[in-house]
Amino acid sequence: MAKLKTKIPDWIKKDVSLEQSNTFRIKTKTSYLAIVSNKKQLIKSLQWAKANSLPFFILGNGSNVLFAGKKYPGLIIRIRNNRIRKIDSQTIIVPAGIMLELLLGKFIKMEYQELEWVAGIPGTLGGAVYGNAGAFGNEMSQIVKKVKTINTETYKEKTYLSKDCQFKYRNSIFKKNKEIIWAVEIFIKKGKREKIIEQARENRNYKTQRGLFKYPSAGSVFKNIYAKEVAEKYRKQAKIQGGKISAGWFIDQCGLKGTKIGGAMISDFHANIIINFNQATAKNILDLISFCKEKVFKKFKIKLQEEVIVIHY
Repeated sequence: MAKLKTKIPDWIKKDVSLEQSNTFRIKTKTSYLAIVSNKKQLIKSLQWAKANSLPFFILGNGSNVLFAGKKYPGLIIRIRNNRIRKIDSQTIIVPAGIMLELLLGKFIKMEYQELEWVAGIPGTLGGAVYGNAGAFGNEMSQIVKKVKTINTETYKEKTYLSKDCQFKYRNSIFKKNKEIIWAVEIFIKKGKREKIIEQARENRNYKTQRGLFKYPSAGSVFKNIYAKEVAEKYRKQAKIQGGKISAGWFIDQCGLKGTKIGGAMISDFHANIIINFNQATAKNILDLISFCKEKVFKKFKIKLQEEVIVIHY
């Protein structure tokens, strides 16, 4: 490793395991890890990485990420800001680093609805906005009013209105620009606490009963397929929801449930989920991803696209 040109800030740790920082539980490390709780720390971390010619990656809770190497050669930055500010009766400002489950708990306490669908999602708000996360027919774009970012090169703040975020299915402008999501202004709506709790519990139980939390995984591996892109004979066979067909349906039709490579397996409860059932390596998972894409294209002439973000190094 090259000699550092500047002193390491106190909050940056060296040679840190990332096994507990990714929900696949892949055994990997990072050369440096920064856990930041304020903008000053974030900017100084970015400046330090730049001064030492180190790559950096902003990591939420690692619930939609696959680390594909033994040791990340740069700086992993995790944002841990949790202070919520109420603006008025219609919106609140929420820090990007807050866990979705914690935010849901606060919503329940304040009797706000519209967030019950995040129950069981082990990610951060920033990551959810970045990828326009969704479940049970809902998406982040439906509740976002504004997004505040910090530019990774100029360190200046910028605020995006929801209409400027270019939200699409599992996509946003933040996947293309050089900005870090720092805070999100969210629409709120009062509801009855008992009903909010009941719906959140129902959503979480739906996942639990199907075994989603039994083994480490990153949830859905592939994006669902727009029905209009699928041959009519398959549209008649598959279930269409929101104009899309589950990627898992195509994988299942290829008979791939339960397929194993090393310690990784296409789950038997949902074909679009790859689980780490026995100390899987990133290569095991990547090989299963390639296998699914190959088989689905051969049978349906459809190119599956990863929803999970693969970090190669």
